[in-house]
Amino acid sequence: MTQFNILRETYSCGFHNHTSLDPLKPIEHQLNRKRIQTRACRNQGPTSSLKQIIGRNSSLRIDFGWSFEGLSHYEKIMNECLEQVGSKYTFGTTSMVSDQRCSWLGFIPFNIFEKTVYEDLSDDSMIKFNNELVDFQIDVVNFITNHKIFLQHSITRNKSYRFELLKSRRHDRGLLEDSYLYYMQSSKEISQMNGVPRDLLEEHLGCHFLYHPDLFFELLTLSALKGEIYG
Repeated sequence: MTQFNILRETYSCGFHNHTSLDPLKPIEHQLNRKRIQTRACRNQGPTSSLKQIIGRNSSLRIDFGWSFEGLSHYEKIMNECLEQVGSKYTFGTTSMVSDQRCSWLGFIPFNIFEKTVYEDLSDDSMIKFNNELVDFQIDVVNFITNHKIFLQHSITRNKSYRFELLKSRRHDRGLLEDSYLYYMQSSKEISQMNGVPRDLLEEHLGCHFLYHPDLFFELLTLSALKGEIYG
């Protein structure tokens, strides 16, 4: 049964594949999963090669580059993910894991008992199993990266994501204002704190208001009047 666990101790087991996630790029290309085409595989050697592909595909560690504020944020996303994504699949899924750093997601490789689910399948059924495993992993990561909580953490904690997102909006006054307000709201909802340091706003957002410096100071002044910034 597909499940997700956050372990109390640092998870030290190895994974066959590793990737660092960039939410602004297509997920499928980043995961580098191997699909199998039925016609091609019949000329690719014995059934054992199919089993090896499934084994490699089942083992994947994804690094976010930052940590969730707390376990509850991560658990909420994954509970919803299991409910919505997991219910779409009848087989070809694997359990998932992280630890209390909350900075990564791991798809756990099949153990010796779980391998029996696919090892006795026909070649065509094994191919279907592999491709569904790939679809499952891609769907899971797409769900995570489009979740409100993940996006809020990304704009406040992912330096590269925030820079590239706001860089694309530098000439649009309306989008810049929306980005500022979204950053403030995200900071408040993630940390449950009402105030954000002024110097942090200047560091994270200020450089993107080069074409509209007056707007940035207007927003800072309004936030100060509302008690949302300090320093």
